[in-house]
Amino acid sequence: MCKKGYCIICHRDNQELSDEHVIPEAIGGYYHIYNVCKNCNSKLGDHVDKLLLNHWLIKAARHEKSLKGYKGHIPNPLIGEGSLSTGEKVRVEQDDDGKISVRFIPTSPEVSDDGKSFKIQVDAKDEKTVPKIRTKILKRHNIDETKVQIVSDYQVVKIDRPEVRMQFAIDIKSYKIGLLKIAYEFAADKIKGYTDDPIAKIYASILRDGNPDRLDEAFFEGDGMTNANLNILESIIDNSNTDRHILLLANLHEKLYCIVKLFDKFCQMIRMSDSSYGEDGLVLLAINDFASHKCDFYSPIDLIKVTSYCEFTMFKLNDEGQAYLDAQISKEGISFACTKDHDNILYDCKGNPVCTESILLLALEKLKLIKDENHTSGKISATYIIPFGYHYLCMPEGKLLMVKEITKVNEFIKI
Repeated sequence: MCKKGYCIICHRDNQELSDEHVIPEAIGGYYHIYNVCKNCNSKLGDHVDKLLLNHWLIKAARHEKSLKGYKGHIPNPLIGEGSLSTGEKVRVEQDDDGKISVRFIPTSPEVSDDGKSFKIQVDAKDEKTVPKIRTKILKRHNIDETKVQIVSDYQVVKIDRPEVRMQFAIDIKSYKIGLLKIAYEFAADKIKGYTDDPIAKIYASILRDGNPDRLDEAFFEGDGMTNANLNILESIIDNSNTDRHILLLANLHEKLYCIVKLFDKFCQMIRMSDSSYGEDGLVLLAINDFASHKCDFYSPIDLIKVTSYCEFTMFKLNDEGQAYLDAQISKEGISFACTKDHDNILYDCKGNPVCTESILLLALEKLKLIKDENHTSGKISATYIIPFGYHYLCMPEGKLLMVKEITKVNEFIKI
C-alpha cells in the first residue's frame, strides 16, 4: 500500500508519495526521501535529473568510477562521431563488453556521369552493403546489372591506432537545474518549515516546470564548474576523496545557503533563503559515499563527536647524532627509550634521565622558546628550540644523540 501525503514539489496534499533519490541513483546517490509524489518524481527524472546526467563531465565521472545507470550501462563520454587526421569521418563505438572500436562512416559514392565507373568507400564491417549500393547506382543510370560485367578493384586500408579528432559541446547552464533540485530537496527534507519560504516556493515552481530557461530566477553564487575544486570544511573533511558527493547547508550573514559538490566536477553554492534558519554557521552536512553505499548526516554537534586528531613529534639532531641514526635506521629494533605511554625520555650527557619529552616541551612553551608555529589545513605544528645538553637514548645500543629541535604536530583525522 502506497503512502499518501504532502508533496514538496507540487505542494499538493493527499498525493501518492514515492521513493525519490535526492542525488540521482545513476551517480551513486544513496540519499532517499519520501515526500515527493509519484507524478513529480517521474517528471523530475525526465526533465531535471536527465539534464545533469547527460552532462559530458558527469558522463566522464561515471565512466571513471564505473557507475552504472538505471539499465546497468556505464556511459563512455568519448563515444560519438569524429574525424581522422586525413579528414575521413568516423564513429567511435563501444560494444557490450566495453571494447572500443573506430568505424568508418560511408561517404556518398563517387560516380562517373555515365554511371559506368564508381567508387564506394565503406568500413570493413559494412562490406556486405556494397552490392546493394552498387545496384542502386546502376539502377539510377538505367543500367541492367544482368547485362554488364562488373570489374571490381577491391582495396582494404587498415589504420593501426587511428588518431580520432572529436568535438564535444559542454553545457554551461541547463545542468544547474539538477543541482538546484538536490539543494532544494535537501533543505526541504531537513529544515522544518522551509517549503513555506518565498525562495523555496520559486525553486519548487522551477522544478515542477522542469524548465531550465527559468534558472535566471534562481540565486546561484559563482560557477559550479570553475569552483569544482573548492574544498568544503577542509580542516575536517578529506576533499581529496572523489568517491562521494558533499552537501552543506549553512547560514551566512542571516541568509541560508546550500553547497552541492558532485565528484570533483561541480561545486555550486546556491542561496536558498533570505532568512536564516538558526544561528550563523553550519546547519547540516551530508556526505554521500557511493564507494561505501551510504549517505551520512552531520550536525555541528555530530562533527565535534566524530572529529579526532593524532599527536606526534619530529626532531632534529646535531650532525654527529644524525649521521649515527642514518647509519642505523635500516636495522631492526631501532628506537628511542621511552615510557610505557610512548613518551620519549630525555637524558643528560652522562646518560642520566632528566625528564620526558612532553614535560620539556611544556616548560619550553611557558618560557616562550618556540622557534616557529604553523597552522595549515587540519594541522597545527610548533617547533621548539632545545637547550644544550638534552639527548635521546637510541636503543638497543644505548647511544646518546643530542637533540637540537623538536616539532610537536597535532593533525586532525579528516572525515
